[in-house]
Amino acid sequence: MENKRKLKAQQLTFRKRNMNKQKAPAVTPVNLKEKNAAHTFRLTIRDREHFYKIVNWLNANVGKGKDKWTTEGRVLKALKAGKPVSPKIYIFREDFDPASSLYLSLL
Repeated sequence: MENKRKLKAQQLTFRKRNMNKQKAPAVTPVNLKEKNAAHTFRLTIRDREHFYKIVNWLNANVGKGKDKWTTEGRVLKALKAGKPVSPKIYIFREDFDPASSLYLSLL
């Protein structure tokens, strides 16, 4: 019986201590890709062949690798599900001509 009282007293003091603690304000996450990208644009991708044309063009003109360019989200997975996709494309190279994004939209 006495053990139950001690346990209950411990639980009450624990609750009182935790009620006085303030919670830290929620911090919005930072999109590091967008922050570090030299150029960012959105492109609508129709189907898988269109996506591969875009990837091949970017690899040839910007360079291969995540340090040169990347896309937002899982493009092929969404295309496989039959959904239209408009991901952001992040280009990290400073010497990329932003007017080239118009050419990409016409592929």
